[in-house]
Amino acid sequence: MFRRDRSLRETSRKISKRDPQILVAAVEAQLARGARADVLEIGFGHGRALLELACCFRNSSARFFGVDRTCEPPVECRADLRALARAHGIASEAELSALELPEIFFYDARALHFADESMDLVYSAVTIRHVQHKAELLEEVARVLRPGGRALLHIGEANWNHPYGRCDAAPRLTPYLNRFLIRFGDELVPLPAYLSLFEGEAFRFRWLPGSRCVLELSKLRRGRLALGLRLDPELSLPMRELGYANAEGRAKGGFRSVYEAAPEHYRALFERGILRRAELRDATG
Repeated sequence: MFRRDRSLRETSRKISKRDPQILVAAVEAQLARGARADVLEIGFGHGRALLELACCFRNSSARFFGVDRTCEPPVECRADLRALARAHGIASEAELSALELPEIFFYDARALHFADESMDLVYSAVTIRHVQHKAELLEEVARVLRPGGRALLHIGEANWNHPYGRCDAAPRLTPYLNRFLIRFGDELVPLPAYLSLFEGEAFRFRWLPGSRCVLELSKLRRGRLALGLRLDPELSLPMRELGYANAEGRAKGGFRSVYEAAPEHYRALFERGILRRAELRDATG
């Protein structure tokens, strides 16, 4: 279920089951680096988690921003956040009067309006698995991060990390539940293997421990991320149309995005020893 009123603790646990304080610690780490910390939540829903985080750091120089595609009650503008904070008991009246509310915006996050290298921390829970243009969103997150900045991006749930193997029959392609698939011809390339192509002086990628697909992107120096991926609109479909279901028989939610890798990047996977032809499986199941 895609809830829009998740608390900070619930949002943090979507990113890391093991560390319910992961977002608080991430803001603290950015504040320890410099004079301020600019924090962006993609898919803030009603803004409850973003408000709680802003309240935690109300006496610091941290600033908070949110982008969400949907504008609906109870939060349709920044001023509505104050009533939401009262409704959830997030802060006392005295704290609310002094609290700088997060700045919120409503539009598609694959084209963020923020300047290059303007954010210190970007995080997103639940939202990205519903996004069609996942690669473009990832490139945008990398663009707006400052050097030394970090992103925590929840992309999907369990059973996502398929091996290097041939595709099953279309449109399903694989029994794995990865919502960010990369293919070249009739082969599926594991997402961690593909992203490792772009590690270097500017970017580092790490997958958080646990069964969920959660990417930690660190920006080490100035630079742009260009993944060289082309969305396949015919194979990119809502999960419910692909027949995936949970143990209770309920249809899996979210959107499965399928990208075709550029030939030069596919070749580089083998030239660098990231993939080996001998490891190719006949099917990804």
